Parts: sequence; structure tokens; C-alpha cells
Amino acid sequence: MDEKIGLIVQISGVALIALLTLFLRRSLKIVALSYWANAWCILCFGLICLRIAAGESSLVQLLGLYFVTQYLFGFLLAAGCYSLARNERMRSHFEFAIIPFIIFGFILPFLSDDLSLLLNIHSLVMAVFFAGSYAILWRTHVRTLGWHVMLVAIGLLTVNCLQYFVVSLVGARPSFAIDLVPSGPLFDFILQNLLGFGTVIILLERVLSDANKANAELTVAHAQLKELVHVDPLTAALNRHAFHGYLRQKGEDEGSVHGCVGFFDVDDLKDINDAYGHPVGDAAIRALVRAIRDIIRAEDLIFRWGGDEFFVLMIGLDCELASQRMSRLDGLLTDVSLDGLRHPITIGVSRAFENFEDLERLENAIERADAKMYLEKERRKSIPRLRGSQPAISSGVSRSGVAL
Repeated sequence: MDEKIGLIVQISGVALIALLTLFLRRSLKIVALSYWANAWCILCFGLICLRIAAGESSLVQLLGLYFVTQYLFGFLLAAGCYSLARNERMRSHFEFAIIPFIIFGFILPFLSDDLSLLLNIHSLVMAVFFAGSYAILWRTHVRTLGWHVMLVAIGLLTVNCLQYFVVSLVGARPSFAIDLVPSGPLFDFILQNLLGFGTVIILLERVLSDANKANAELTVAHAQLKELVHVDPLTAALNRHAFHGYLRQKGEDEGSVHGCVGFFDVDDLKDINDAYGHPVGDAAIRALVRAIRDIIRAEDLIFRWGGDEFFVLMIGLDCELASQRMSRLDGLLTDVSLDGLRHPITIGVSRAFENFEDLERLENAIERADAKMYLEKERRKSIPRLRGSQPAISSGVSRSGVAL
């Protein structure tokens, strides 16, 4: 193929890559893409300068501009590889490193009238840029398809430049010389398109990776939000919202579900709050929940119904067995140490149990257990307390924590 036609084909391919990267740059906020989009645009401009200079041998300035754009392309390619893993711009003092190459590119056409010698020196400089880009990209350890494609393309471009330098340095091709890779504008077009293809792939892979990471973070945030919505912040017990969600889920997933519900309420909580303060009252509520958790099975669920009222959903367990399990509760709440008090107190708890045959009757069972629990609470209040079983406020500690 004629070199001028090959150069036109090369310009067309680079222009398409430049347009594609510019289009992606509008929607993808990736620093490497910013470097690479500028690199392809500059390379396209440089090839146009070379095409014009090829027709006018006296246009030395255009040839110098071509050299400069090639060096800028190589530098921006390396800068994009550098920022690929970090997604941040190069430090400013690194960016100033391109200035000597820009000056050299403008001066190079004036050093000799031998175009082959100039291109020989130029190919060596480009080989340095490509080799540096290869080393930087290798150290990113991205290990994706786009990463491998870019490494192959940059590696072949490096070999191509070095091969041209060695052959031109010898002057005439020795009998033992071997073409490691083909050469010419058409092959440059193939390698540059392979490199552009690799940059687009690796950028899209980065977008996919970022999207997967964002989805994972959203999944975690959704789970945390769901927990906040369903869990009571004071006691970490489930709340009413969680209970109704449980009914909907179990109603869809399962058929018949039976068991019992236990309702619990702290005795004399108002007296505890008045005597010691609300923080101690909150600590008493948390102590009740901890004690219930120590007794119930792993599959049982504890819900905070409101204030100091709780109920436990025990699937497959009847009232008699549940009452026997909960008989340990009074012992666990005797002489309990709470934050804010110097002496332990005993927390009284009223409770009642009610069976349910299916989930449709569960709410009615809760209401019946709640009513029975209040009757039990009134009964406990009416019983004269012995000295050894005084209510919580009889521990002899005031609101301020001072012994009375």
C-alpha cells in the first residue's frame, strides 16, 4: 500500500478512537480517560501535520510539530497508565518532565536534512515512552482483558520502534536481520487501533468494577437501613414494623404456623424512673431484654411492643412449656447491677402467655396475652410485699446514686 494512503487510513483510525474517548469522557469521570482522550486527539493532529509535511519537504515546522505531538502522545499514554490504579492526576512536577521533550521535538528537524536519521532518533524516543508506559501499566496489576490487550499493543509498539531504530542505525538491512513485527503506516494503524481498543475495554471494565462496588455498598446500606427500620434502638429488640413484616413474609412463605406468645412488662418502672432517673429505667428495660434472650431459643423472636412492654413469639411451643422456660426470669433479674447505681436492684416483671393456632389469629393472641399480663400486674401490685422482696426503689439509692 502507498505510504500516503496508509497514513490517511492511520489518521482515520486514530480520529475514530479520539472521538470515542471524547464521547466517553463526557459521561465517565475517570482520570486515566482524561489523559488518554487528550493523547488520541493530539496524535490525530500530529498525523495530520505529518501528512501535510510529507507533501511539502520544506515545511520543517510541521515535521517538528509532528515530533512534539508524538512525544505528548507517549507522555499522556504513560500518565493515563499511572493514574489507572490510583484514579488521580499525576503530580505537577512530573507533568513538567514533558517540557524537555517538547523543546527537543521542535529542534530535532533542524539538526539534519536526513529524514531517515531524524526518524531514527525519533523512534528511539518513542520506544522509551512506550517502554515506560508498559512498565507502569504492568505495575498496576489490574489483570483484566483490557489490561492484557493494552500490554500487547504497547509491547508491540515498543518492539516496532526499537526495530526501526536498529535497522536504521545499521544503514542497510544485514542478511541476518529479522522483522520482529511488520512495519509501515498500515501496521501502525493496526497497533494503534489495538491500543485504542484496549483503552476502551479497560475503561469500561473500570466502570463495571465501580458499579459492582457501588451496588455492594448499596446492598450493605440497604441492610443497615432495614435493620434500623426493624430494630428498636434502645434494646435491639424487633419493633412493630418488623412484626408486621414478619407476618407478611411468613404468610407468603409458609402455611400453618402455631405456637404461643409471651407478653412481658416491667413492674414499677415509673417508680424506678422517679427514684433513679430515666437512664436507669432504660438500663432496667435493657436488662429485661438480655434476660429474656438468655432464656428463649435461637429461633424465638422478641419484639418491643411499646414502652416497657415486650412479647416473645415462640413457634411450636405451647403456653405450659413457655411458662416453665420463663420461670428462670425472676432469678436472672434479682440483684441486677445497672449503670448509674452503686448497688444492685431487683427488677420485677409481670408476664402472661397465650397459644395461637395460625398466623391469622396471632394478633388476637397478642391482645389476649396483653390483657392477661395486665391482670397479672394488678394481682402482683395487690399482694403485700415482704421486706426481702421490696420493689426496685427500696434498694436505698437515690436518683443521684447516694445511699439513703
